[in-house]
Amino acid sequence: MSYKRQLLAVLAVALAASSARAEGPTWWKAPLSENPGPKRAVDGVNGKLEGFGGGSEWLGFARLNNASAGGMGSIIAPVGDRFGFQVDAIAAAHRGFFVSGGAGHAFWRDPSVGLLGGYGAIAHDKRLDDTRFRVGAESAYYYGPFTLSSIAGYEESSGHFFTPLGYGPGYFAYQWQPRRGRFFDMFDISVYPTYNVKISVGHRYVGGRHAAALSGEALIWNLGHSAITGFIESRVGENDYKAVWGGIRIYLGESDKTLISRHREDDLPNWLKDDMFASQNSVRAGATPVFFPTLQQP
Repeated sequence: MSYKRQLLAVLAVALAASSARAEGPTWWKAPLSENPGPKRAVDGVNGKLEGFGGGSEWLGFARLNNASAGGMGSIIAPVGDRFGFQVDAIAAAHRGFFVSGGAGHAFWRDPSVGLLGGYGAIAHDKRLDDTRFRVGAESAYYYGPFTLSSIAGYEESSGHFFTPLGYGPGYFAYQWQPRRGRFFDMFDISVYPTYNVKISVGHRYVGGRHAAALSGEALIWNLGHSAITGFIESRVGENDYKAVWGGIRIYLGESDKTLISRHREDDLPNWLKDDMFASQNSVRAGATPVFFPTLQQP
């Protein structure tokens, strides 16, 4: 299936889900901040800061050169009552090299139903001298303590190289990164066992490789308008790809609310962390048989 058809399928599911208004299962009692009247798409200008550290594996988990550490930030603002805009940024050291990026979200949201919007991002991996562009659609659906969040669309890499790896018995090995565009997607299915704890499982398809995504987040300190949470995330994917990191997030809002309410009334997910792995995911390796002529003895 082409990326265009995949994107249309994702959009169709998102539209169907967002058109079905539901308060949640009968046993679910919404937080007090969600009960009164209709909500704005974004509850005032707010922000989010994040610091993280961890490691990844392609050649060996937790080796020093596979460490990752950095920070991310987001600023979110309302556009009228039904629309919002969010700007994201990341700056990180990944496997000893600098990765940076930015993204923008423009969206319609009803905090009792979900959201639909557009997404665009750019990120640069210094190690592979690869600049990656993304454009796509974003959606979310809220059903009681459950949330389905996703983005999907088209990504294109400017990186392009061919590197010989050497000769072996009867073959020539090499590594390359094609300059090409492809479909991408990221989605999470989340549940809030309490108003201040979130557990997620999801999927990532970036750089042409699949990975499972697992994460958890819990409130550590409620400061009224602001809050501090701790989180841990992991990825397990193709090509023996593994990663894990943890850190803290600081939410800067305009009112006192629970974690689930902050996620539905304030900020959107910052998806840029997976750009640390997208360039490496798009690298391919191969081998070509090589035949050397033999010398005939006189």
